[in-house]
Amino acid sequence: MQIITSFIKIIILTSLICSCGKVNEQAPSLNSINEHPDTWRVEHRAAYIDNSNQCRECHGTDLMGGITKIDCFNQAGLGECHAAGHGPRTVIHPIPFSDPVLHGAMAKVDLTVCQDCHGTRGGAGSDPRFNIVYGSLPQGCETSGCHAPQMAHPKPWKTHASSGNQANACALCHGANFEGSVITAAPSCKSCHKLLPDGVVPFAGQCISCHGNPPNGTVTPNIAGSHAAHLGLTGMSGNCSACHTGGGAGAANHAVSLTVGFAPEFGQNPSFNGSTCSNVSCHGGQATPVWGVSLDVTANCTKCHKSATTYPGYHSGEHTIHLLKGLLCTDCHDMNNQAVHFANVVTPVFETSPESTLRTYLNYNKSSQSCMVSSPTPAGVQFTGCHGGSQAWQ
Repeated sequence: MQIITSFIKIIILTSLICSCGKVNEQAPSLNSINEHPDTWRVEHRAAYIDNSNQCRECHGTDLMGGITKIDCFNQAGLGECHAAGHGPRTVIHPIPFSDPVLHGAMAKVDLTVCQDCHGTRGGAGSDPRFNIVYGSLPQGCETSGCHAPQMAHPKPWKTHASSGNQANACALCHGANFEGSVITAAPSCKSCHKLLPDGVVPFAGQCISCHGNPPNGTVTPNIAGSHAAHLGLTGMSGNCSACHTGGGAGAANHAVSLTVGFAPEFGQNPSFNGSTCSNVSCHGGQATPVWGVSLDVTANCTKCHKSATTYPGYHSGEHTIHLLKGLLCTDCHDMNNQAVHFANVVTPVFETSPESTLRTYLNYNKSSQSCMVSSPTPAGVQFTGCHGGSQAWQ
């Protein structure tokens, strides 16, 4: 009786299994022994995305066996298929996803999303292996020819500043506080981002995880030099690209060598020889003082200004003859107001009218363009007298 009962069960089960391939024309075809083809391990992903109900016809609405008794969650311990213990789910990218440009772009948005299907689970500093079996790749992503073992990204990875969810994704390998991991030898982020506070993500565009703002140290990459004087000017705070265009985060030479590249508005063919700059408009096109050496911008006018028709030269009226007679620029022009003096060094024009800086004792008459110097002149002025009466400037 038991033999008959078992035989009947086998017939019923066999007929039901056969119905998956024969009665249900929408279901994937099976071979002669009612198994999926050998290529199904890869192909079923696209089939599931296209119509998951065709899988449920035979494997059950919950995909936990159905009439086939084959559990897609692998609870039967088959040692294959969804061996990680999760059931089928909608894939968030095309199948196959072999285009390295698209693949890399999506991975950089949030690496932890890739970990869900392709990487072993683990918390900060665990370095999840991306080696879960995928199709014909026995070690998953690590045998794809793209990913080295225990390496989710290229090394070195100069464009890592564009990665997403850094607080969680980078921490998988580099530690909860980005202090590095002894498990994987993933380096501390502080090996490059030397000023990075513990547990703080170095955001793209914020140079202050490596450099002070302005740089204020004595060793690379935070050497003070003349940074404070330059970045203290109006509109220059944090404007590193003014002098380091092409050398920022993501550039091949970033963190490798000193990169000085001037933005176009700072002159024609400007250059830096390691100690001085040349042809930079903000210094009148003249060779600058040595980098790191102080410059008294209220008194050393001729370091930037010279007799010329181009910015920031002087050429009008009687400038030349006054200077030949021994007068200083500061005898007539008061440049102590730095906000006025350097109103906008980014543009090759005078934002401040030079005549607005003339000292009051000159009694400059704008309509006649003439001076009538007070007598006696104020204390501290080097000349005690000047031409008598009102003299036209032109």
